[in-house]
Amino acid sequence: MQRRKFEKGYFTGYYTRNVGEFKEGDLDRSINWFYGWISYLDKFVDLKNGVGRKVLEIGCSIGGASNIFYERGFEVHASDISKYAVSKAEKLAKKLKKNISFHVFDVEKRIPLMGTFDIIIAFEVIEHLKNPEHAIINMKNKLKKNGVLICSTPNAQTDLSNDPTHINVKSLNEWKKIFKKNGFTKLSIRQVSFLPFFYKLSKHLHLIFPIAIKSTFINSPVFIIAKK
Repeated sequence: MQRRKFEKGYFTGYYTRNVGEFKEGDLDRSINWFYGWISYLDKFVDLKNGVGRKVLEIGCSIGGASNIFYERGFEVHASDISKYAVSKAEKLAKKLKKNISFHVFDVEKRIPLMGTFDIIIAFEVIEHLKNPEHAIINMKNKLKKNGVLICSTPNAQTDLSNDPTHINVKSLNEWKKIFKKNGFTKLSIRQVSFLPFFYKLSKHLHLIFPIAIKSTFINSPVFIIAKK
């Protein structure tokens, strides 16, 4: 069962290097990491002023990206298929007095939330899904008019990850066809690479290259920016 893959065993096994033990220091490290991603995306999407706007994160894990959107004034809804991750992330957010709403659901089946969203983000999610098209349709249906869906995913031509749950790693052109097929005609796809290590010292220390770098030590995501 898909849900069981991402419970405690995943977050205390393969993925523990990303979230640690779901403690404050681990969250700070995650925020530092995603600060570079979101700062890069600021060039292409209005993500800076969240007052009066709603964002939904799919696959929130410890909640690093959601915390950044919260600090920017968004009404934040953070979700994950994992009950374990959501329980840990929600407890941490409450401890830090951050008013983030957490939800558990399978985005391939449905998004059981009321209303629509200005922004939906799914960082490193769609490559894990058996039927990513189902998730793309569900996310599109929960966007407001002119809302934006932002996904990140590895590039099949450069990905060296050994994550066994990466079951749908595709090329840029493959994702482009899938998104357009499912109604996203306003589409931008950007390949970037983030040099690791320095972000642990400061969220401002990100070296970003507008190319794919094939290395196990460098993160090279593809950003898919799709406007409804």
